[in-house]
Amino acid sequence: MTVWETVNSLRFGDLVEIEWLDASEATGRLERARFDTPVRSVGFYLGVKGKRTKHVVIAKEVIDAAKAYHYNVIPVGMIENVTVHGRDVLDPETKRILRKFVHVSMAKLRGKGRMGLC
Repeated sequence: MTVWETVNSLRFGDLVEIEWLDASEATGRLERARFDTPVRSVGFYLGVKGKRTKHVVIAKEVIDAAKAYHYNVIPVGMIENVTVHGRDVLDPETKRILRKFVHVSMAKLRGKGRMGLC
């Protein structure tokens, strides 16, 4: 299954682990430069957003029953692998609050195409 097929199979609240390449910055000698920066992010899948390029959005931390959360916005083209650790694992109340939070706080990320955040 391709990364995009896996992403399309995800549902709001699935617990996922995403292996991806982040941008990097360094100073020093070019011959010693390391350009690939592998990252592993784990969190609850919130959806796909973006106008110019699609991004997977995951909540890395849910604080005090979703009064706040920290999230990653990961460009789909940078994702190397997605592992699903649990389907629909959020409790109903946290899921409801997160859906509302996402709808309000991510309005700027709204894009055309597949909208998985609401």
